[in-house]
Amino acid sequence: MKFSLFPRQTRGLDLLGDLCTNIQGCVQQLSEILGLLAEDTTGQLAALERAESAALDTHYALLTQLRTSYVTPVPREDLYTFSRLLHDTVGELRSVGELMHSSDLTWISQRAADQLELIGRQATLTSNALGSLDRLDDLEDTWLQLMRVTKRVGRTHHAWVGETADLQRSSTIIRHRAVADQMLAASTRLHAVADHLGRVLVKES
Repeated sequence: MKFSLFPRQTRGLDLLGDLCTNIQGCVQQLSEILGLLAEDTTGQLAALERAESAALDTHYALLTQLRTSYVTPVPREDLYTFSRLLHDTVGELRSVGELMHSSDLTWISQRAADQLELIGRQATLTSNALGSLDRLDDLEDTWLQLMRVTKRVGRTHHAWVGETADLQRSSTIIRHRAVADQMLAASTRLHAVADHLGRVLVKES
């Protein structure tokens, strides 16, 4: 058992957890938009805008906290990187909602719901992982699960893109492809969190 001078909970880890919760809220709003295609989604879009604003506030709060902390579970630079990537994920998810709204889609592939479910799973695993940064020995299994979810996201994206080829009009293909790619961009941000987690595990072991 490794001896640790670090507290089991810090304000920085709590703020990272808040960002993960924010991401899960965005996934919920996007799920609602999927059920309201061709209807009024202004409420969900407003919620996504508030989520992005809240994510920036949380990111700033973590920056401030790191500048005044003498003891952190992992180096300050790593905590900042996690926060930045989570903040960026919220922005990518907001863009998904805006694309679905502005593209005037009346239907969308079931792959969209599948991707949102996987992104939600990524967010949950990420929250569990970042909340345990003061117990690095417990994180390898969570990291492996994140890698597996990421592979599923990639396969789902490829299947979704393949489906768009069956659409009749090029403009429709472009609109559906844009939403698919934007969802992949959001998932890729979370994959970057998992990748950085792996770096931390190697560096701090």
